[in-house]
Amino acid sequence: MVRRGQVWTLLRGGSQHRVLVVSNDEYNSVEELAIWSLTVVRDVPHPNHLVVRLDADDPLTGAYVRIHSVVQILDRTALRDNHGFVSYTTMNAVEAALREFLELP
Repeated sequence: MVRRGQVWTLLRGGSQHRVLVVSNDEYNSVEELAIWSLTVVRDVPHPNHLVVRLDADDPLTGAYVRIHSVVQILDRTALRDNHGFVSYTTMNAVEAALREFLELP
């Protein structure tokens, strides 16, 4: 089962991408619904990009979660390697950045 806070490898268009699942577990448990995630990249972000850096307690330490790069996953079989969960601190930072990005309270 795909769970919120997990980092996965996504195969899409012959390429591999890393993603952090942000949709909630109840939503993710419904096979017919898409999973919502954010891309995880190793590239140092542009200064204008909103990102959260993964720390030592996270899979893919030192990579960046791109808050502006939302990925909708319709084909769950495209999710390959489960790299584990990000820390509670990192998930809180991602949530805060998403609220800022979407101008939510």
